[in-house]
Order: sequence, then structure tokens, then C-alpha cells
Amino acid sequence: MRFWVGFFAGLIWSNWIEYAYHRWAMHWPSLYQAAAMRHALHHSAPSNPQHITMNIGFWAGIFTTNVLLFAVPDQLLHLRILTGVSAAFLTYIVVGIEVHLRIHDGRWVPDAWRAHHLSHHARPLNNFNIFLPVFDWLLGSKNRNCRAGNLHPKLASSKGHSEGAKKTAG
Repeated sequence: MRFWVGFFAGLIWSNWIEYAYHRWAMHWPSLYQAAAMRHALHHSAPSNPQHITMNIGFWAGIFTTNVLLFAVPDQLLHLRILTGVSAAFLTYIVVGIEVHLRIHDGRWVPDAWRAHHLSHHARPLNNFNIFLPVFDWLLGSKNRNCRAGNLHPKLASSKGHSEGAKKTAG
């Protein structure tokens, strides 16, 4: 049972970290200008694989830092949820990277995930979570009018998706 409590806590925490880092470090005004500059490259060429996600060193640092943040209270309070938190955080990172890549290279993801993320590229002050908009909903940054067919054709990476967007626009 403690594993699942930790896993749920880890999913919520990783979703928060993704939202906070994307919103306040990767967009202007930025708390971390190097991240905002790199992320601006992604927005200028959304489907360029070099700009879609961070390198393995970045993710290892994010994972280690966040697991250590949970390790202290886990140890002090004898919660014994760190394994679940770690598993969830790692799962969220891997799934988030894969979903982000799939959205931009045209492979299958649920339409709602694709529309949510591509809407961020059309309206960069909304939809900071990549695919699971928990904190976009909670903090009011969710663009409620995002539909896959309503997006600019250049933002839709797959051929079929682009053609659908052109039909809707035309």
C-alpha cells in the first residue's frame, strides 16, 4: 500500500515539477534564462529533434534532486514511500519524453494529448504540462478551446494530422 501512496504522490509531484519548470524557467520572464533560450529554439522549430527534449544529464539531475527532496522527509517521518515516488517520477519522465517526441514526429498519441501540447505552441502562455494538464487546470493556464483540428497546420507534425488541420481551416 505504501508503494502506491508513494507512486501517486510521485505522479502529482512530477507533474508539478514539469509545470513549474516549463512555466517559470522555460518561458519569459524566466527564472533560468539558459533554459528559456534553449526552449525558444524548440518553439521556433517544434519538430526539430535536437530541440524537443533535454539531454540525459538534465533528466538525471532532475530525477536525483527530486528523489533526494523526498528522501529526507521519507527518512525522518518513516513514511517508506520513497520507492513508489522514485518509480513514479522515473515513469513520468520516460512517458513525458516519449509523448513529447511522438507529438512532434507524428506518431500516435491520444488526440487530446496532441491538441493540448500543440495548443501550447500556438499560445505559449497556456498549457505548460506536456500531456497531463493537472496543474494547467488547477492554476488556470489550461486553454479550453484546443482541438486538434483548430491548430495551425505547421504545428501538426504528422502528414495526416496536418491534412486534417488544413481541411478544417479551409
